[in-house]
Amino acid sequence: MTHLALYRLLVFNLLEINLRDVLVFHCWSEPEAYPLAGMMSESHIYSQYIQLQQDAGLANIHKDYLDSDITKMGVILDLGCPQAALLTNQSSRARLYNRRFHWLLFDEMGNLTNLAELFVRANISLDADVTYIEPREGEATDEEEELFVLHDVYSKGSHLGGRLNVTIDQSIQCSRTDCRIKDYLSDLHERTRLQQRMDLTNITFRMAALVSVMPLTSKEEILMRFLSGEEDAHLDSISRLGYRLILHMQDLLHFNLSFTWVGDWSIQDAFGGAMGLLGNESVELCSSPFIPTWNRIHYVHPMVELAEFRAVCIFRTPHNAGIKATVFLEPFMPSVWLAFGALLVLSGCLLWLIFRLEQHGMQRCLDFVPSLLTSCQISFGAACIQGSYLLPKSTGGRLAFIAIMLTSFLMYNYYTSIVVSTLLGSPVRSNIRTVQQLADSSLDVGIDNVPFTKAYLTSSPRPDIRSLYRQKVESKRDQSTVWYGPEEGVLKVRDQPGFVYISEGSFIYHHVEKHYLPREISDLNEIMLRHEGTVYHMIHLNSSYRELITQLEVRLVECGLTSKQRRFFSKTRLQTYSNSFVIQVGMEYAAPLFLSLLAGYSIALLVLLLELAWKRTERQAPMTMRSSLLLQEQ
Repeated sequence: MTHLALYRLLVFNLLEINLRDVLVFHCWSEPEAYPLAGMMSESHIYSQYIQLQQDAGLANIHKDYLDSDITKMGVILDLGCPQAALLTNQSSRARLYNRRFHWLLFDEMGNLTNLAELFVRANISLDADVTYIEPREGEATDEEEELFVLHDVYSKGSHLGGRLNVTIDQSIQCSRTDCRIKDYLSDLHERTRLQQRMDLTNITFRMAALVSVMPLTSKEEILMRFLSGEEDAHLDSISRLGYRLILHMQDLLHFNLSFTWVGDWSIQDAFGGAMGLLGNESVELCSSPFIPTWNRIHYVHPMVELAEFRAVCIFRTPHNAGIKATVFLEPFMPSVWLAFGALLVLSGCLLWLIFRLEQHGMQRCLDFVPSLLTSCQISFGAACIQGSYLLPKSTGGRLAFIAIMLTSFLMYNYYTSIVVSTLLGSPVRSNIRTVQQLADSSLDVGIDNVPFTKAYLTSSPRPDIRSLYRQKVESKRDQSTVWYGPEEGVLKVRDQPGFVYISEGSFIYHHVEKHYLPREISDLNEIMLRHEGTVYHMIHLNSSYRELITQLEVRLVECGLTSKQRRFFSKTRLQTYSNSFVIQVGMEYAAPLFLSLLAGYSIALLVLLLELAWKRTERQAPMTMRSSLLLQEQ
């Protein structure tokens, strides 16, 4: 093989993908390597040369040279060198045959058998970028040129049952100065690498299958029937949703599955449970999606949003929620109330003045002149749209009374519309709006006994969650009375207004729609236990299948399969309508009216008694004076 033609091919291949950083592992002499270094320099490619003739300094060659932060690096390796096997074995153990490295392998003898021996058990990723250059002596059309055949080398995962695949790609004819593609020997150039490698027929993915609502000691047939079934879709709905999407991917990629059954999402955020298996690469897939927390994204990669995760606290407003007297004062600001009261007093004084002027200046007048208090009562009656049996006789006086009635009419209608819409517009809502307010309240709390809810309440760093757990769980003598199943907790919320139940939304909404009347659904209060999060299907950060599976997940979203499964398994909102509840004004609103009426009658009775006592005193005073005079005369 002519070295110059090979050098030109190596530079040509690197420039085709615009790669500027390359390591060259060779066993040439320095004079033989100089032309390649010159070509690399002319093409503005940074290259480093490592001699493989001797054992010295090759013990940790992958750490010394290949452990780099460069996004994409080229690696040129001469398989004919004595230490080539050492380098390929170290690279296989370090999992360097992946998308981050562009490997160019060549052998001056063009020995494909040597390639197979070195890589048949190598850990080559599905997304590996490995090209083998095979020289074809004497097949070039020009005597000054050399012909090379490129092969695409990859494996679908040797540890999962995949085999080494060497696919012929194209032939390139090179001289000392340039290269050109002669023929495409397959259809690889028509598709991307991932499209070419989508058939995973012999691959068996390990999957963490999460089931938390039944014992893991059950027969696998029973667990599989539950995971793939449609009955009781609210149970482990998130895990079953993810498994359905994995089945869609299995139809496209033709891989097999082996199941590892687990009952916990995680134990310490990124460790333990299904997340721990995914993070330490014990499994490739997991049926359940997860919330991407800070600790988790150091080990796994979120692919596509699958559903919303809403941990909520639901309760009905207790009947003894307190007297709501302010509803009758809220339509107007205090300044408006004061202005309107002053206007009524002024109107009463004006009416009293009109009555007096009519008596002295007009013949058509009342038989008597109403007092100032009576005139103010007439003004107040006009404000309440009650009219009056005493009216001015003059035209001007009546116009003044009409002005009072018109102003009162506008104020009255505005006031009543606000009060009626407040009382009858929607059910009464509780003033408890936050987790901290719930923790400080006297309401009883029940908690769903699913693992992730327990884990969040016991390990959350949020002060309000810690306060809630301390006051509502740890303060109980028998803490087992706090934990309820979803259906039992939902029924207790319905039957005991003021009882709070904490669970994940998709769990409890199914039971709410099953057992609640529409007006009872409208009466529910809801507090978010944690910020509403989105769950994603996860895959290990360094998985060679990451890009392929992510593209398939996106494809499932675009064709609507993800949203179809989400609508079936996940429910994040309760459907209510404006006419779905019966309006009932409770005592919290009616009590102020009854109390004000009682207070009014009490004050009126007290004033009446004072008047009677005063009149009696007035009658007794003259009699006492007469008696004293008679005594003096005697």
